[in-house]
Amino acid sequence: MGTSDGRVHRGTVRSWLVDEGWGVVGSADFADPIWVHYAMLEGFGPEEFRKLDVGDEVELTVEHAEQDEFRLRALWVRTLG
Repeated sequence: MGTSDGRVHRGTVRSWLVDEGWGVVGSADFADPIWVHYAMLEGFGPEEFRKLDVGDEVELTVEHAEQDEFRLRALWVRTLG
């Protein structure tokens, strides 16, 4: 597992692959894009399909970790609004 600063950051969903259950968030706090998995999404009911939409504004915590070609991975994500 990687390291996290524990801070809550804000970002915007750049892409979301519904069939694969993951996507990418960009944040002004980081130069690199952030990999997000559906399991990290908060605010959905137990039977609700978890996904994000391109353009959604989110809060998230991030760790430095190798995930595919990404160097940052979300640990927790919540949509704003």
